[in-house]
Amino acid sequence: MSLRRVTPSPGRQTIADLSWASLRVPRCTLTTRLAIPRALAARAALPSPRPPWTVLFTKAFALAAETQPALRRLHATLPTPRLLEAPHATGCVVLERMHEGQTILAIARLTDPHSTPIPRLAALLRHAKEAPPAESRQLYRLLRFARLPWPLRRLMLRFALATGAPLLRYGGTFAISSLGAQQAAIVDSVSVLPSFLSYGPIAADGGVDLFLSFDHRVMDGADGAAALRGLEVAMEGQVAAELEGLRLPG
Repeated sequence: MSLRRVTPSPGRQTIADLSWASLRVPRCTLTTRLAIPRALAARAALPSPRPPWTVLFTKAFALAAETQPALRRLHATLPTPRLLEAPHATGCVVLERMHEGQTILAIARLTDPHSTPIPRLAALLRHAKEAPPAESRQLYRLLRFARLPWPLRRLMLRFALATGAPLLRYGGTFAISSLGAQQAAIVDSVSVLPSFLSYGPIAADGGVDLFLSFDHRVMDGADGAAALRGLEVAMEGQVAAELEGLRLPG
């Protein structure tokens, strides 16, 4: 049997590096089932293209983080172990896009999603998915990072984990990814960020399974459970109200 040698794409190389780095992050995963019928109805009433669910969950989680400081913290070890707290949550959306004829994983970094209008967040996500590398800062950085020698990439990730600040500057306080549209769910993650959020298919009655993986050095299970409750409240409250406000008159 002969094997064909395949060179990993830049996105595949980056995921391999992040998988290696994530082994240093002690993680705990919680799951619950949310009920979001109001948000579901408000989104369904909008004309196409509707805001992606990923945008809505990003905003809801960021809103929950406004009253829960643990969701805005990162762990650092240099010069001594400590927690770094950001003033607001920053979302890092993991997405698929095409590059040079290949499907790669890229990111959309959404700063201050708690206060950014939903249409603006949707536009930023679309730009990250479709813009050429020269016009997408996140994709350009990913490709530049992937071209570095792998020992240097690993060293840079070690430094980012140890100091914390680069994780916020180039990633965020939480990552989010989902295969709900493909009728699947991501129940674990290889993220180096303190929180990783994912959700499954959304049922006709507004029920949806939610998965939250978090850095146990940053928060405990009670904090994670409070985050899931807060996300549901934000989704059915502020997010649903904003969606209802986007509805065309008449």
